[in-house]
Amino acid sequence: MDGAFVFLNGLYPKGDNQLARRLIRNRKSRPVLIAVDGGIGFLQKNRLKPDYWISDLDSAPRLRKGFLKGVELLLYPADKTKTDAELALDLCAKKGFNDITVFGWEARKGETDHLLGSLLLGRNLKGRRSRLRLKYLDSRQEILVLKDENRTLSGYKGRRLSILPLSRAIVLSLTGTQYPARRLVIHQGETVALRNQITAARIRITIEGIGLAVIT
Repeated sequence: MDGAFVFLNGLYPKGDNQLARRLIRNRKSRPVLIAVDGGIGFLQKNRLKPDYWISDLDSAPRLRKGFLKGVELLLYPADKTKTDAELALDLCAKKGFNDITVFGWEARKGETDHLLGSLLLGRNLKGRRSRLRLKYLDSRQEILVLKDENRTLSGYKGRRLSILPLSRAIVLSLTGTQYPARRLVIHQGETVALRNQITAARIRITIEGIGLAVIT
């Protein structure tokens, strides 16, 4: 499964600089780096050259001379029917980059619409996108998009787990937490699965439907 790191034009908490560099360095094979509009500024700051830059140039920072050499530039008009983040997922699906980690997804001040739009992209994992395994990450939290699957996670003991339905309803089974679940039906808008303490070194999440697993 080929991996890609997508860098959006959102907030980057202080610890993201070290986190991104460490994850890229520790991967067995270097992930494809995709800058999305102003997200290229984060990569330039950390001396990381993207493989692709998706942009309509409306929030492009000043770039060092020669920084774009060898970068594939995908320009789109500002007036379009998809956000830059959605275009990035389309690119990943087209190129077969299935294991996707998204950085810079948190909203800047007054841009909650972009935050919700980015997170809700996980609800539309169909067609060529159906093979995407999508994760939103920063140095403070992690959000996994889960669709009709079993997922075992380790290394999160002591942290909190919240499960939020993206589909109309999900059926949730959960072990390794303070409040386990067995085929618990949760409808969209219900908050019964928020802030569950992770108590074991390994947790197992089984979801029927589409949901977000938020680890803080």
